[in-house]
Amino acid sequence: MRTRNYKIFFTFVLLLPEKREFTSSNLKIRIKDIADRAGVSTGTVDRVIHDRGEVSSRTRKKVMDILKEMKYEPDVLASSLASKHPLKVAVLVPYHTPENWFWKEPLTGIYEACSELNHFRIEIKEFLYDQFVKNEFIENAKLVLLDNPDAVIAAPVFHLETKDFFDKCKKNGIPFVSVNDNIRHPEQISYVGQDPVRSGSVAAQLMKMGIQGEGSLLVISIARDKDNYNHILYREKGFRQYWENSNGSPRPEIISRSMSKETYTYIKRVLAELFDKHEDIRGIFVTNSRVYQVAKFLFNTGRKDIRLVGYDLINPNVKYLNNDTIDFLISQKPREQGYKALMSIFNAFKLNKKPSPEQLIPIDIICKENLCCYQV
Repeated sequence: MRTRNYKIFFTFVLLLPEKREFTSSNLKIRIKDIADRAGVSTGTVDRVIHDRGEVSSRTRKKVMDILKEMKYEPDVLASSLASKHPLKVAVLVPYHTPENWFWKEPLTGIYEACSELNHFRIEIKEFLYDQFVKNEFIENAKLVLLDNPDAVIAAPVFHLETKDFFDKCKKNGIPFVSVNDNIRHPEQISYVGQDPVRSGSVAAQLMKMGIQGEGSLLVISIARDKDNYNHILYREKGFRQYWENSNGSPRPEIISRSMSKETYTYIKRVLAELFDKHEDIRGIFVTNSRVYQVAKFLFNTGRKDIRLVGYDLINPNVKYLNNDTIDFLISQKPREQGYKALMSIFNAFKLNKKPSPEQLIPIDIICKENLCCYQV
């Protein structure tokens, strides 16, 4: 269980006066001007602008029409700098390791967004947990609620436990954005990530292009409590649906196997048993970033005839992509997920702009030939 302190971003900008002509088009429109025009109080205009409090539909429409007519734009920078309270955002995601640094990328994206918004007072507090230890997630979720942030960015690694956490966020009036996995909570501000069903279908099409003759396919999920990992289930669903809907070609037997441990010794033993039992295996789809463990087995056993597709541009995967053991990696763009999640919260709080309920990340296909285009 790892918790980090808030990181605060401040920038002070000295604006030098410049000579310019002022016309009616560039004069700053004040809330008082809107109120006088509408014949209401400034408080009523403020409630309409920020969509809070009781305002009659007739008055709301009248104020909104005048806002549009006068091209009113709120001074977000001035109001934010004048605010005594920073925007506090809690980030509840797994911690990364030297071998698998996937979860470092969403944090990098979050801080990149903060850097772009450095005129505003934004505080980020990390609540990091082992993605294989459910109790660590539960304990960190409790700490988030005790901290009472303004908003939460969370990765629903554990479906049921995250749903319970989001329910409590809603009860406490804490808005939240989910990344990487969409559990479709009705109260989330937005989901930022891929469509896992379509992602699984893309993996199946990549598999189809590379296998020759009839044979069986393996779907490997390296995860404890697979049924609690929503995105893994939907990726496999998309993979199977592709073959079910595929016309004009024989449907391969699809063998699904979940591995509860991520150690190579364990994975090696299970894969050896599967290959002994099914001699006609033509391809393997790994539903998460641990595809390198399967690649290691294929490389060590000299199985160059197996099509292998998995996820994520992490160093161990790149190694086996370069030596032609992994054929394709599907990128989830985790850095972009973090960036868009923080921007969604900022827009909702500071600009009063409601983000799209789903912000789908493109399904990028990476092979050895285009790898250089994705490496920084």
